This record gives sequence, C-alpha cells and structure tokens, in this order.
Amino acid sequence: MTIVVALFVTAASCKSKSQKDAEKYMNEIEKTMKENSPAKTDDQQKTNSGSAAIPQGTENIVGEWELVGFVNDINDNRQVDEVERKDLKQATYKGYMKLNNDGSGLFTTAEMEGRYEVNEKKFLNWYDRANGRHRVGTIISVTKEELHIKEPGGYGLFIWKRI
Repeated sequence: MTIVVALFVTAASCKSKSQKDAEKYMNEIEKTMKENSPAKTDDQQKTNSGSAAIPQGTENIVGEWELVGFVNDINDNRQVDEVERKDLKQATYKGYMKLNNDGSGLFTTAEMEGRYEVNEKKFLNWYDRANGRHRVGTIISVTKEELHIKEPGGYGLFIWKRI
C-alpha cells in the first residue's frame, strides 16, 4: 500500500519532460518580450509608430480584434462561405490585435508591441520593436464586426471579431 501511494504522489507531482520543456520555452519567451517591450510614454509611442497608410476597403481595420478561429477556404474563393463557417475550428490560443490609426498596435498572445503595415495588395505585416517582420496574411474582408485574413501561402482563413 505504501508503494502504491508513493507512486501515485510521485506521478501526480511530476510533469512530463515535454510539458516542462514547453513551460520553460513559454517562460523564456515571456521574459524576452518583457525585456524587449518596456512600457513607453505616449511621446515615445508616436515617434516609433509606422505609417498610417490604409488601403481603400480596409478602413474598418482600426480597433481591437480577438481571434475566433480558422476555416479552410475549400473552394479558394477568398471568402468565408457559410459551408466553410460551419466547419470553423476554434482557436487553440488567445489571439489579440489592437490596430491604431497611426499604424502602431499590439499583436497576439505575447502582446508584441510594434507597428503594422497594410500594403496596396491588402497584405498585413507586423513589425516588432526590433523591426522584425511577421507576415500575418492578406485581408480578405473587414467589417465593423469581423476581420478575415488569408494565411500566407495556404488555404486557411483566420476569422477575428472586434472586441
């Protein structure tokens, strides 16, 4: 009986190596993000923000967005059809974007401070504080309630809702 209890306590208190590695990795990312994204004053924010060129048809992009999920664009028509929406895969992580009029904002779970640009082809790029580019995707549709972004090089469409 003592051996069974000891094994149970040991098993319950131990995490798998992959869980420990994942937690360590996430803690390192969080630490790096905190080190590289110190709080900034409004004046500092204004001097480090990108351009505010927003292409026609994407004017509603400014605001706060939460990732709802992902659908496959099965007919590759660059739209979220009702059939595709029925197969919506819920996001497995909390995606967040705050896009400001001046091109500044915050992006995704790490709250990566930086800036964004939407080019003439409606492709959304995110630039972190070190000016590293992160390809988000092509804006397919943006309304007052939803933002649809086609993943780069794939058939997936990300659906964001305004919060």
